[in-house]
Amino acid sequence: MRLAQTVRSAAFRLTAAYVLLFTVSVGLLAALTYFLVVSRLDLEFRNHIRADTHTLSAEFAAGGPKQLLRAISERQHNRTAGGLYYSVLDSNGLALTGTAERHSCEAGWFEVVGPPDGDEPSGEMERLAVFATPLRQGYCLMVGDDYGKVRGVGTLVLRTFGWVILITLTLAVAGGLLLSSRFLKRIDIINRTAEAIIEGDIRQRIPRRAAPDDLDRLAATLNRMLDRTNDLMDSLRHVTSDIAHDLRTPLGRLRNQLEDAKAHAGTPEEFRAAAEEAIAEVDGLLSTFSAILRIAQIEGGSRRAGFKAFSLSRLVEDVCESFADAVEEASKRLTAEVAPNLAVNGDQELLVQALVNLIENAIAYTPQGSVIAVGLQRCEGRICLSVADNGPGVPETDLERIFQRFVRLEPSRSTAGNGLGLSIVAAVAELHGGAARASDNHPGLRIALTLPAA
Repeated sequence: MRLAQTVRSAAFRLTAAYVLLFTVSVGLLAALTYFLVVSRLDLEFRNHIRADTHTLSAEFAAGGPKQLLRAISERQHNRTAGGLYYSVLDSNGLALTGTAERHSCEAGWFEVVGPPDGDEPSGEMERLAVFATPLRQGYCLMVGDDYGKVRGVGTLVLRTFGWVILITLTLAVAGGLLLSSRFLKRIDIINRTAEAIIEGDIRQRIPRRAAPDDLDRLAATLNRMLDRTNDLMDSLRHVTSDIAHDLRTPLGRLRNQLEDAKAHAGTPEEFRAAAEEAIAEVDGLLSTFSAILRIAQIEGGSRRAGFKAFSLSRLVEDVCESFADAVEEASKRLTAEVAPNLAVNGDQELLVQALVNLIENAIAYTPQGSVIAVGLQRCEGRICLSVADNGPGVPETDLERIFQRFVRLEPSRSTAGNGLGLSIVAAVAELHGGAARASDNHPGLRIALTLPAA
């Protein structure tokens, strides 16, 4: 439950962080948009007033006050200036047109506050931005407009972003809670499965969804890990049982030999013979344990650190050459068909041991006159190393079983060996990213190792 609580807390913190980050981002965007929009509108607002002021100043220069007043009247009548405010004062400060109060005519901008004209928010006064221009003979021209238009647009931008933030936050929080709840439900399922496995039900697996996502891929990975762990535990149980079974006979035989020597040996020669038999039994036991440790070391993967690229073609040729005399002494024949320049990335010593085990098995379990064929070639982008014979072969039902530990198909077990040779071969192939497979050679047995090319 601690895991679920930790994940739940982390999910809520992550959701809150995303919501906060989004809010701050939208707030900054709103402020920037407000500044850019208001700045642009303010510039256009003032340029419009300045342009009209410049035109009216030209009218005054051409025809004096009468032409100026006529031009203003036409603008007010035709609304050609977009509803601007106009006022003209004479040299005594009296308004010839407009309602401006007496004002010092200094060139520049000033603000006039007046009663609302209906387009202002409730309770607010109208604010006019006015541009004053001194004219000849003491006249003063003032052109202005309602600056609330610019402020209104800015307020609209802020209000729009406010609603956007509110709606988005609502959707983000609701969506975050929904996704978090679904996410946490699946985490709870994983947690309950883990608790069941801890309690001893190692067959439990994390349920998966039809639509794959990150959690589904995680569940698949964990399930594969659990399958692998279960396989290793089953293998460990089988190995323990097989060790107990296979070592009981030689240990019992060793004890009987020692008991017999104790009871009947009367001369140094008899004691020496009994000791030699006991040493031979102990050597067999040590060989079995050495093979078991070797397999454990290979399956542990520690040898991968020393992997390097080398010529597998040369290695196979050297091993076949070294076995030529032994095969000939056993009245059998060894052939090798090795493709040149095939290289792998791996442990040379382990691959030598795997090939030696395969050739020794072929020598041990085939009759005189048999042919042992070693092959190395490229197959479908990988490298295939095989050892085949034309001996009695293996029943089809046992082809997969022969790679298991302590499996010996000879019921009497009269032939020397501990049933671990092919287990080492399979472990070496798996360590190198390959696989070992047994098949019928018609007649005989063929064992092939498929390895990735360097």
